[in-house]
Amino acid sequence: MMNNEPDSPPANTNSLSSLDFWDYSIELECLEGNQDLQLAAELGKTLLERNKELETTLKQHQNVIDDQAQEIEYLTKQTVALREVNDSRFRIYEQLEVSIHDLERANHRLVLENAAEKKIIKNLNVTIDGLETKVEELQSTIDDLTMQLDLLKRKSQRTFEVSTPSNYKELVVSPDSSAIIDEECNVKRIELQYPSSTEPKSSSESKADVTPQTIDELDAEGDMEQVTQLLSQLSKMRSQCTRDERRITELEEQLSTLVQQNQSLENQVIQLSHKGDDLNMKSMHEELTSLEEVRQGLMCSRCLRSVVQNDDEIPEHDDSSILDDPMELQFHSSFSMDVQDNRLEEILRKDLSILWISPTMNLVTLLFDLCLYLKDSYLVPLLSKPLKIPFILFHYCLKHKLQ
Repeated sequence: MMNNEPDSPPANTNSLSSLDFWDYSIELECLEGNQDLQLAAELGKTLLERNKELETTLKQHQNVIDDQAQEIEYLTKQTVALREVNDSRFRIYEQLEVSIHDLERANHRLVLENAAEKKIIKNLNVTIDGLETKVEELQSTIDDLTMQLDLLKRKSQRTFEVSTPSNYKELVVSPDSSAIIDEECNVKRIELQYPSSTEPKSSSESKADVTPQTIDELDAEGDMEQVTQLLSQLSKMRSQCTRDERRITELEEQLSTLVQQNQSLENQVIQLSHKGDDLNMKSMHEELTSLEEVRQGLMCSRCLRSVVQNDDEIPEHDDSSILDDPMELQFHSSFSMDVQDNRLEEILRKDLSILWISPTMNLVTLLFDLCLYLKDSYLVPLLSKPLKIPFILFHYCLKHKLQ
């Protein structure tokens, strides 16, 4: 038997299933005995067909590998872009946390200032009440003193008119008569207050046989001293009352200013709390609405735009083209990836705009959104790819059967 082995294949071959590198030794050994040319021709024909089929399958597998390589490259780009978006979101969240801590510290400081000012206002109210009571007491003492002075004036005037001679009565009409009357009133008041001190004096005077004129002179001098003392006390009390009233007015003004400051601080605290609540409610409401729209299919999970037309709706005139060219369905994902790759920048811009719409998303919401994005973008199309051709064939058969 002859062993006819083919030459070794060159280094730069394009395919491994061509006729040049096939081992035909067994076929040639079989043909040496029978010399059947027809069988050799059929065998060569079948080998050629098998070679062509292998070449077509190799091309198909090569195309599939290229599509998968493009898809892997696109997914790596998407992961890099999503990582950058995630990093930017984390930075924004850190800034928001810092601002929230600052606002909390400011709010705490305002609350402490409010409590301190309330204590100050309470102390001022207590001091004002004490000063008011003191002023009332001083006013009551002043009223009592004025009443006593009036009574003493009247009594001294009567006694002075009765005891003085006619020439001295003429002096009463003079301008100094009022001062003398005041002195006498003061003397009478002292006599009423200190009867024990006046009685022995009068007894000693009676024993010394003092004349009534000397007694009147001494009484006038004592009255003058008492009047001057009372007048000085009255002026002191009036000055004290004016000082107290001035102090009360100043304290009332301070109290009013502190009350106004307290009200302004309370309004600021209320505004800050309402502002924070409004921001939190607004952000949470927008997040919930966006997630609900994504779940219901009203918005695209990749760019958060409203969906105009469903992807599952296939026009009737596309059925024949899909059946005529099944390879177009097989490479539909690669074409869609090319189109999406051109719009990658726009998608990223939309994602960055979402950050400012919902700034209070936490890490769980971010991961949930990312999972929804990956599921709607990659997992669902990959799982539904093998099921598209049978459904389209079934639809086509039903359509023609009904016709």
